[in-house]
Amino acid sequence: MDEKQIFREATLRLMSDRLSTARFAQLDTIRAFAVGVVMMHHYLDTRFFLSGFGATLFFVLSGYFVTKTLLRLKSEVSAGKTHGRAALRMFYFQRWLRLWPLYYLVLTLTLLLNVENARSSFLWNVTFLSNVHVLVMGSWDGRFSPLWSLSVLEQFYIVWPALVLLCPRRFLLPMTLVTIAIGPVYRLLCLFFDASPLAWCVVPCASFDLLGCGALLALCTRNVLSKIAQDRILWVAGRICAPVFLLLLLGKSMNINAPASAIYIGTIASFAFIWLIHRTSQGFTGRTRVILENPLLCHTGRMSYSIFLLHDFTELIVPKVGILRPILTSNFKAVLLIPLTVVLAHVCWRLIEIPILSFRRKYAAAAAPRSLPVAAANVGIAAASPVAIARMPFPQPTFPSAMEAMDISAMHVKSL
Repeated sequence: MDEKQIFREATLRLMSDRLSTARFAQLDTIRAFAVGVVMMHHYLDTRFFLSGFGATLFFVLSGYFVTKTLLRLKSEVSAGKTHGRAALRMFYFQRWLRLWPLYYLVLTLTLLLNVENARSSFLWNVTFLSNVHVLVMGSWDGRFSPLWSLSVLEQFYIVWPALVLLCPRRFLLPMTLVTIAIGPVYRLLCLFFDASPLAWCVVPCASFDLLGCGALLALCTRNVLSKIAQDRILWVAGRICAPVFLLLLLGKSMNINAPASAIYIGTIASFAFIWLIHRTSQGFTGRTRVILENPLLCHTGRMSYSIFLLHDFTELIVPKVGILRPILTSNFKAVLLIPLTVVLAHVCWRLIEIPILSFRRKYAAAAAPRSLPVAAANVGIAAASPVAIARMPFPQPTFPSAMEAMDISAMHVKSL
């Protein structure tokens, strides 16, 4: 079997695996919450006590989904179903196809429309060096500032996939723990050397603990670790870090910050999110389930990548006339811009993301290996149909989104 066929078969297995493990509707709502925090952070002129934690949650989700995918590929390499080079190619193919089209479309449109800073930052943004640009300038880059998080993600994933695939399984946990430790150690060095506030967040090392915590959860859910180790990690995350994080949040809401909290609060928050993501993936019940499986929230979470990319540009399409002018210069602009951003994201979802998913479905259909039973191949391909998925009532299984992302960013967006 040639390398191209191995690559295509691995792609089909990955898509089927994503559908079988499902992106649970409740996790989509967690994404909606994360991107909502990101938007509130950028739309409010006053300080928001949850600022930064939307991006943190996106980073943890990204580390979790990406590492979980890599561990599955690693198992296939070990089983002889594919080889390392094909696994890496397939991983990057899936990731780039998911992230790049809309990202470059947004950058191109802002350049053609001559949005402020679009020209000066274009080369930095297209090469995913937005965070470096921010450091070089010594200031944020206007409406393009949130792209720093996507750049950090892409830089991290240049190295991380190869490390996971090549590292012996017994060394995966030590490698992940070292990755987590780099984050607070780096921030401690920032404090010691009096680094600029920008260096505290836009340098990739500053987010290693966030991404590493997501990877740690993936190690637990893919049964790389012993049952005892899994239980201990989840116990620390849920019984220690989650309560401590809530106390720290309570203090921030009252403008009371714990000593040197900037060094460790991101790490504690990431461990708390380990518990949240794990618990959500298992499924909440009762009233919590009703909230987390709300159709609008689920759909908003699925569009989180589009929302993240668009939210800082939505204001540009609102005419600053009449009553809209004072609204756009106050905190009430969030009431106007958040629903408008969601509507724009839905348009992008229908016109751009669904066709991309359709392309992936057709690619997988063409690559369906003859050795698979016809019925099994048809089920996997039919389930992957984004058009069919879009017509189903919510909640529904769909592909993991960006901010797998990133996606990001908030910042990681986006996420931003």
